[in-house]
Amino acid sequence: MSGNKQTRPEPAQIQFNELGLPVATQFDDVYFSNDGGLAETRYVFLAQNQLPQRWQEHPAGSFVIAETGFGTGLNFLATWQAFIASAPATTRLHFISFEKFPLQRAELAQALAHFPELQALVTELLDAYPSPEPGCHRRVFAGGRITLDLWFGDLLEQLPDWLPTAQASVDCWFLDGFAPDKNPQMWQPELYHAMAQSSRGQATFATFTAAGAVRRGLQAAGYEVTKVKGFGRKREMLCGQLQAASTASAPDEVIIIGGGIAAASLVQALTRRNIKVCLLQRGCADGASGNAQGAVYPLLHVQRSPLAQFFVAAFGYARQHYQQKLHHNWHESGVLQLNFTPERAARAEQIAQVYAAETVQLWSPEQVQQHWQQLPAQTALWYPQGGWLAPAPAVAQLQTPATKCQHASVTDISTGQQKRWHVRCADGSAYEADYVVLATGADLVDWLPQFGIELQNVRGQVSYVNSSAATQECPSVVCYKGYFTPVLDGQHCVGATYARQYDRSKARQTQVADDQENLATLQSNLAPMTWPSELKVVHQRASERNTSRDHLPIIGELKPGLAVIGALGSRGYTAAPLAAEIIASHWCAEPQPLAAELIERLKPQRLQASP
Repeated sequence: MSGNKQTRPEPAQIQFNELGLPVATQFDDVYFSNDGGLAETRYVFLAQNQLPQRWQEHPAGSFVIAETGFGTGLNFLATWQAFIASAPATTRLHFISFEKFPLQRAELAQALAHFPELQALVTELLDAYPSPEPGCHRRVFAGGRITLDLWFGDLLEQLPDWLPTAQASVDCWFLDGFAPDKNPQMWQPELYHAMAQSSRGQATFATFTAAGAVRRGLQAAGYEVTKVKGFGRKREMLCGQLQAASTASAPDEVIIIGGGIAAASLVQALTRRNIKVCLLQRGCADGASGNAQGAVYPLLHVQRSPLAQFFVAAFGYARQHYQQKLHHNWHESGVLQLNFTPERAARAEQIAQVYAAETVQLWSPEQVQQHWQQLPAQTALWYPQGGWLAPAPAVAQLQTPATKCQHASVTDISTGQQKRWHVRCADGSAYEADYVVLATGADLVDWLPQFGIELQNVRGQVSYVNSSAATQECPSVVCYKGYFTPVLDGQHCVGATYARQYDRSKARQTQVADDQENLATLQSNLAPMTWPSELKVVHQRASERNTSRDHLPIIGELKPGLAVIGALGSRGYTAAPLAAEIIASHWCAEPQPLAAELIERLKPQRLQASP
């Protein structure tokens, strides 16, 4: 991906006028009308796109709106309010918005304070508002009925990343942003052509402007354009419709094979789209998902590599997902990553310059010891929105919406008549569906060679120690070459070993030597602190983690209707919710939550050996 797309977006330059309303100083233009911003949105964008009337008649499961210029989020909030009040309960809203100059959270709060009737929604939006990192940030609201894809970066640069997975999917366009004479860079032919390619048949648009160049650009892209009375003192505005036909369908039922966080995340992604799920698992969280505590934070590189891009997006989505779904099991403690060598300290300085402070910060030795006095005086990376959860209860809770949940060991997957997939189990039971997902973690090394794909497993052992007077106040997950967790039920997790060479038949057998290695790593990396040497192991757990040779997850179809999620490594709880969204979005013909190039990089076929 080009470097400019991966540069952190410039923040909005904003001031508030004498009425307390926001003004963009770089464009010398208002974010919404002094005469009534909410009334303007309702008139220009909702009424002229025939909303909410069209929601009552919409045939597809998801009504998709795309917007140029998120700004304060007022259009999104007004649409959210109207949708919940008037749309059928079986209809979902997918709102996609592009923003080159993101506002800060505090500026959003100040601007939106003018609309008291929206404040409950404003609070939810502010809590989920993304860090100002480039690319797409997916967030979900209203119990899963509303999806927001917020793309940070220049619109014309982001459209090629978005468009390939958004063909014939948009029902309605809000052409917002600042006026064409003040922001001509946005109102270009590339925008109008992207609108035509991404729009479903009979898609509409509305915009506050009546500029001739905009009208001609839309007409050239195939839209019928109409002038109508503008809002308030504005004389005219434009609206119209695309004349074309297109259809889309979604699965009726999906079989998911697996019992860990990837399978559970898929249950959530599919059932919120009203798709039936049959879950086949040997056991719940009995593999790598079954440790007592799991950390959730992004994997960052000095360069915005594809891996780092994926994990920035995945972490933001996972954080909101767990906040909503696991109210009492999600602990947003932050995650601290110690720089226990000069090389790590130098790398951390570079990382902190690349990403936003909401994502990661470089802490001084003094800040580290203020955080917890039992830590050595080292610099560290601080992930303020990171945290941890208890995996087994989390997986069990996320699985609950599945239509069927069977404990079964799958032995064979094949296609039968009408290209339906047949799944057979060791107990003689059989299932069939048009769509099947393999989310079996370490067992993928047995399933995928038939598709020419080789993955690797890594054995890891976690040691559990009783808390002590020194450790019971540990405030967050502490990472070094291993990790140490806050106390849970009187114990901490110390992990984890990382063995590539081992006997798979003995992978889950625990070893005293691994406990000794975990404690030795803790003692060495946290020197000169003495409390690690006082810890005693009380029990342990071993499992396998599934990885790929390029360290990226594999997410996508192996064959039409047969998909896989795997190679999540030690970041499964960070990666799985967004991975599930990618599969669900693809099968439902919805716009994807990542750039098209990155979606391609995640596909399992990249690992097939060249002929």
